Amino acid sequence: MKIVFLARYLPAEGSTTHMYAVADNLLKRGHSVYILSRGTGGDYNANLLYEKAELTGVQFIKLPFPLHNKINFLTRFRQLVSYLFAIPFALFQLYKIKPDVIHAHYPVTTYLAAIYRFLTGKKFIVTHHNMKIPKHIFNRQGDYVIAISRELESSLISNYNYKKNAVKLIFNGVKDHKNVLDNNSIIRLKEINHIPKDRIVFGFVGTINKRKGIDILINAFKNCKDLKIHLIILGNGNMDWLNGLIDENKLRSLITLIPFRDPSDIYNMIDVLILPSRVEGFPLVPLEAMMMKKSVIRSNIEGAQDQIIEGENGFLFESENSSQLANIIKKITLNPEILKELGENAYQRAINNFSEESMVDELVKVYNLTK
Repeated sequence: MKIVFLARYLPAEGSTTHMYAVADNLLKRGHSVYILSRGTGGDYNANLLYEKAELTGVQFIKLPFPLHNKINFLTRFRQLVSYLFAIPFALFQLYKIKPDVIHAHYPVTTYLAAIYRFLTGKKFIVTHHNMKIPKHIFNRQGDYVIAISRELESSLISNYNYKKNAVKLIFNGVKDHKNVLDNNSIIRLKEINHIPKDRIVFGFVGTINKRKGIDILINAFKNCKDLKIHLIILGNGNMDWLNGLIDENKLRSLITLIPFRDPSDIYNMIDVLILPSRVEGFPLVPLEAMMMKKSVIRSNIEGAQDQIIEGENGFLFESENSSQLANIIKKITLNPEILKELGENAYQRAINNFSEESMVDELVKVYNLTK
């Protein structure tokens, strides 16, 4: 099959890495994958991901979508013009490719698929990657819509007026990394990165911003600073804000900041991953950690209860509740013997429910419905 993904742009975020992972798996199955988008926007880490995906055989085609982030009257007008300007370029490429499947990963790009459907009768699919996607004037209903969590499945029916049989629940999946290090190798890795060996190490992997809830995590750590704990934060973003929070709460000695890179070695060094996000869809980071036999603490928002069974492979806390998060950190730190079983259970849940192979199997079933 020839499969086209539509995306406004390709930042170094979960939706982009999801697209690249799906594309890589589809390519290995003998399909062709095209991604029509504005590109990376010039971000260094996004460029690295782009180049890696390009090497796998993904064919990228640039469209003049807007990249304006600040919303005001002028930028709204420019966005409108850019979206309209993209129509002939997109239609030319779609007629040239003659795709078997059109899959929009940004609902705002569905107007292009809808125009092509009107002209050719070709059905299309859209994925909603989180619950907070605004209803833009260019959003159009797909013939099928993929929900990546149970909460999103309900929302697409009640808030976006999709019929139940058009909504397909497909959890995000990740590869089985198979690169868990032995204890001696982990000790050496900690020495190289100046991570203490005699403490319970928690980890955060993600963009540094309010949405990801890093301030909630810092507040929780402030209430645990007397314990034998350490925190690794891997990510880029609003570093001035983060450093201000760390210094304000006198936590500098308990935290190691590492710019974004492949997180495999981070997962090896940590004992527990913490994801304190305020908004998510079905994040990949917890699944990656679980595949590395690490338990996860998550804010109890979209997708959390699908991923985490309380007390079995991790723990949940109510979003914004840093005191509750602190209590979970204390519980784990004072009872480290539970970590091994939690990690093994996390791996079994990930491999049985969230593998990349099973995710793409389900996607292909939906793709076949549009042919």
